Amino acid sequence: MIPELLWIIGFYAAAAAFAHWTIQRGSGGIRRHYVLVAGNHQMQIEWYIRALQQFSRRTGTEIGITVVLDQSSDDTGKIMECFARDHSGIGWVRKDEGEYSSNVARLEQECLLKDDKGVGMSKQDVVWVELARSADLARLPI
Repeated sequence: MIPELLWIIGFYAAAAAFAHWTIQRGSGGIRRHYVLVAGNHQMQIEWYIRALQQFSRRTGTEIGITVVLDQSSDDTGKIMECFARDHSGIGWVRKDEGEYSSNVARLEQECLLKDDKGVGMSKQDVVWVELARSADLARLPI
């Protein structure tokens, strides 16, 4: 009885590993970086980020998320501080700070980012979404 149970568990683990490998191989190592421009979106920002993370797990696509706070006066910044502290691949910047103009504005013009491994990303790998515009929300894969 026990050997048969171990065989079943072994085959299940092998099938899960094979499915994971197939998804990773099929995605071709795709890496997407989502730049979300958020204003007062404290009620939605966590949902957007968690939905993007779920998309990443479901499809095997590596993602990075940067949230640009544009004149945000609610708790969106505090929520982003928690996410950036607890999750790698998530960052945020305030648009009204001087750091924005030197970093994010340049990225917006060039649409070139480097991931954690220093690999350059082309324009097609960067998805800019202004959360205040409903037309931009269609770019999110959620």
